[in-house]
Amino acid sequence: MTAGEVAAPPLRLDPTDVLARLSDLGPPSEVRSRSPAVAADALRLERVLLSGVRDGTLHADALHLSGGGAAQALEALRGSPAALEYPLLEGEIMRRRRAQVVKPAAADASGPHAFADVLGWNDYVTAPIVVESRVVGFFRGDRDRVGAPVDRSDADALASFAALFGIVYERSVLRQRLRMQLREMRSMASWADARAGELGDRPIGLDEDGDGDGDDDDSSVRISRVAPHGLRDLLTRRELEVMQLMVRGDTNGGIARNLVLSEGTVKFHVKNILRKLHATNRADATSRYLRLAQPGSVEPRSRYG
Repeated sequence: MTAGEVAAPPLRLDPTDVLARLSDLGPPSEVRSRSPAVAADALRLERVLLSGVRDGTLHADALHLSGGGAAQALEALRGSPAALEYPLLEGEIMRRRRAQVVKPAAADASGPHAFADVLGWNDYVTAPIVVESRVVGFFRGDRDRVGAPVDRSDADALASFAALFGIVYERSVLRQRLRMQLREMRSMASWADARAGELGDRPIGLDEDGDGDGDDDDSSVRISRVAPHGLRDLLTRRELEVMQLMVRGDTNGGIARNLVLSEGTVKFHVKNILRKLHATNRADATSRYLRLAQPGSVEPRSRYG
C-alpha cells in the first residue's frame, strides 16, 4: 500500500441478510448452485467456488465469476477432482476446521492446493463447511483487482458465511427429506385404504380359507402362475388382477364387472398400477408388465431398496 492509499475497513457480514438470501434460494440444488453468487456479493469477492467433499475427494460444485464464463470454468474444474490427502492444503484445513488466507506464491506456502492448475488464483481465502459435525465442503474466494487483496478479515467473513450456509443447507435437505417421507406415507395410506376396500369388494366363495392368503385361494394360485415374485411384491393381489385384465384389453367397466367392483375402485387401482410401474398410460403399463413378466427379466426394486 502506498502512502496515498487508505486501508479498506474490515469486512463485516450481515448475518440476518445472508440468512434471508440463502433461505430464499429454495431446494438444496439451488442453495448449492447459487450460494457462490450470494457470497461474492456479500463479501465483495470477484470469484467464489463451492466444492464438496465426497469419498475423500474434493469436487467442484458451483462457481461464480464476476466477469462471466463460469459455466466453462466449472466444467474444467469438474474434470479435475482433488484427493484430500497430504500434502494438499485443503486436507489440513479440513482437519483444523478453520478459515485461512492462502498465499500460494509465498515462500512459506504450506503446500499444494486444490484446482491450482485450472483456477490459477494467487492469494485467496477459503473456509470449510461443517454440517452435522462433518466437513462437507469448502468455499473459496478471491479478488483479481490490483490493490484489493484478501486478508484475515475476508477469511473470517467467509467462515461466517460458510457457517450460515451450513445451517440453511442442512435445513433445506431435511425439509426435502421430510417432503419425500410424507409422499411415501400418503402412498402407503392410499395402499392401505385400497386393501381395506377389498374386504367388501371381493366376492365370497365356499373355498374361502379365512385370511385370503393361503395356497388354496384361487386368485392367489392364478396370480402366482402368471406373475414373477418381483411383481407380486410390487403390486397387490387386486392390482395384479386388474393388471391382467388390462393386458387382456378390458375397459374399466369390463374390469369392474369381471371382479365385481365399482368403476371408481377400478380407476383407483389403475392409478396405483401406473404409479408403481412408472407408466404414463395403460398401454405403457401393459408393456412394462409384460416385460417384467418375462422369464429372466430384472425384477423392479424400490428406490430405497
